[in-house]
Amino acid sequence: MIEARRWPSGLMAAFAVVLACVGVVPVEAAGQFDVRVGIEGVYRTGAWTPLVVSSRERPAAALPNAVWVEDPDGQPVRMPAVPDDAGDGCRRFRVRFGRPNASLMLEQSEGQLGGGLPITLPAPIDSRERMLLVLGDLPAADRAARLLAGEEGGRTRIVSASPLAVAGKAAGISALDFDSVDGIIVCGGSLRLKDGDRQQQALLAATIEAIDGWVRSGGRLVFVAGASAADLDAAGSPALRWLPGPPGRPGKVARLVPLRRSAALETYGRAGRPLEKAALAGLEVPLLADAAELDGLIEAFDGRVATDLPLVVRSAHGFGTVTWIGIDLDRDGFRNWQGTDTLLVELLDARVSGRAARAGGGRSDAVDLAAQLRMALDHFPGVAAVPFEIIAGLGLLYVCCLYPLDWFVVTRLAGRPWLSWLTLPLLVAVFTGLSLTTALAWKGEGWRSSRADLVDVDSVTGLSRGFSYTGIWSPQNARIDLAAAVPRDRAEVALSWFAPAGRGIGGTDAAVSHSSLAACEYRSVGSLAGLEQVPIAASSSRLFEARWTAPPGKTGIRASEPVVSTLVLEGQGTLRGGIESRLGFSLEDCRLLHAGWLYDVGRLDPGGHFEPAAGRGPRSLAGAITRRSASRERDVSTGWDSGSTDVDRILEVAGFHAAVGGSGYTRLEAGRLARLDLSPLLELGRAILVGRGPPATLWKEIPSRLDPDSTPPRSALWRIVLPLQRSAP
Repeated sequence: MIEARRWPSGLMAAFAVVLACVGVVPVEAAGQFDVRVGIEGVYRTGAWTPLVVSSRERPAAALPNAVWVEDPDGQPVRMPAVPDDAGDGCRRFRVRFGRPNASLMLEQSEGQLGGGLPITLPAPIDSRERMLLVLGDLPAADRAARLLAGEEGGRTRIVSASPLAVAGKAAGISALDFDSVDGIIVCGGSLRLKDGDRQQQALLAATIEAIDGWVRSGGRLVFVAGASAADLDAAGSPALRWLPGPPGRPGKVARLVPLRRSAALETYGRAGRPLEKAALAGLEVPLLADAAELDGLIEAFDGRVATDLPLVVRSAHGFGTVTWIGIDLDRDGFRNWQGTDTLLVELLDARVSGRAARAGGGRSDAVDLAAQLRMALDHFPGVAAVPFEIIAGLGLLYVCCLYPLDWFVVTRLAGRPWLSWLTLPLLVAVFTGLSLTTALAWKGEGWRSSRADLVDVDSVTGLSRGFSYTGIWSPQNARIDLAAAVPRDRAEVALSWFAPAGRGIGGTDAAVSHSSLAACEYRSVGSLAGLEQVPIAASSSRLFEARWTAPPGKTGIRASEPVVSTLVLEGQGTLRGGIESRLGFSLEDCRLLHAGWLYDVGRLDPGGHFEPAAGRGPRSLAGAITRRSASRERDVSTGWDSGSTDVDRILEVAGFHAAVGGSGYTRLEAGRLARLDLSPLLELGRAILVGRGPPATLWKEIPSRLDPDSTPPRSALWRIVLPLQRSAP
């Protein structure tokens, strides 16, 4: 057994007194460092949060190399600085706050917590509150947030900022810095720099790349670019990839044309009153090149057919979506129009996001799918809680043996009271042995682990991502080292603890931390891909999560395509053509999903083929996932069991939460599992092949201690996004 050190109680008390008495950034720290947390100071617990530390008077060499934050158990975690440091007097960190007190310590001595400098930050927002980032000046976003709150019962925090303010002064911004953001609205005018220097241009380009990575990994972006799109096109901005274009190519502006009618916008936005004619004076919108070949869904247009002048196009971008509107809504004519509010609500796609029937109404103590997955992972084979009847029986038997039995034997039968000096230790030893034997019988003597994995591959771009969750049960006090490895080039891995949102026991918003029996510090390693010296108490468990994204390999997108698709979408909504697997392993229980339909594929071996037209035809997607069956001329869905511990079933429903009815079916919000939902892609010219295969995330977790017999091999849920061709009319 490895010794588990405790964080000195005196240090914890002193730390608490300092934070309680100061309440703001300490004077010493204020004279040395500026600390920026989140986006414009807004962040939430449980999400990866950017933290930028800059030096005021001291040289850059004096900047801390690490910071200490608390996990949900109140244990300090050392988080290193981002390796991509430009040495410009700033240093960037990525941290996860597990406590709402928002306290951290800047490390002044290498690897030492005791010599850290305490910093107090503004309070975070609730972990269940949604955050909408707006880049640009768009007053209608605040009014649209109030409309969303009225429809969905939840609250949305609007954060307005400029792209340069989001990037900060430190280098190394990435998609992980936007982990707490639920949606982003980008105004094209905010991406133009009139007289920007090279540093500002580099920061702007880095911000656009980071946002693009966030979208491709599953984010939702609204790109507001009318006449400003032509300026971005002329400047060659990287934001041009958000313009809708042909499959595999970014969009391009052919020319600007005047918009003479607003009926299409008023209908799409469900405006309560028409747009004033003065707003159309001088209004120009971009005419997209190759409008007849756009890869996406044209939702609003002006003209006889949709390809005449598209105004709103929703398209897939990796695992996320980009909704482009060809009108600068930050113009004077749209700033005070009430229709802009409802127009933004439609652009944010509230109906497809699956939140329209919120169960729980945003309560901070409600259980969501992420919390249910956590409870499912906390069940281990061969480990069970000792029944209360046995505990109560042993307690009553012990009390009875202490007074009636021991007193009667020693006093009445033997007549020697001094024998109690021998019988009492004997009774204690016997019942201690009984308690230990009972605990071992129910909890076991070996290490145990649980696992849940999901892997996504986009055949269009070659991008891949993965989510892996694991739980470890320890029979003794120990420290463990964990690392998550991915067999992908240039994969960005982030590993950390796994805790529920909200104010419940162990939640990230709980006022009091969930006390741990092995309370001592541990640290994150290198590029957040591992943890060292994690304390774990005897007969207890710890849960962890790892997420990763990997860009296309060096061999190219087409050569690394895991599944070759010749699927064609016909006018009736059915599929013809086929798919061919080029994976190096077999996929079990495969299904092909598109729109609201599901095709049963079965087993797909390497080199195997499947043709939708050769099967028995599609069936309802929602009916298949919800296990709907026919009963007396009507369909009956199997209700969702919120107490289920089937991790495969939880991932299946969370992966298409909106497609099965959202919280209207599960009565639970998706929580942090909302990023797994690929439902929006099913309507945007994509089909998804779903099957079970080997895990892609390799956990390195004290393998010598884990009992192989108690840890059965698990499979991962694989989802491969396939492009669809449209049949000629």
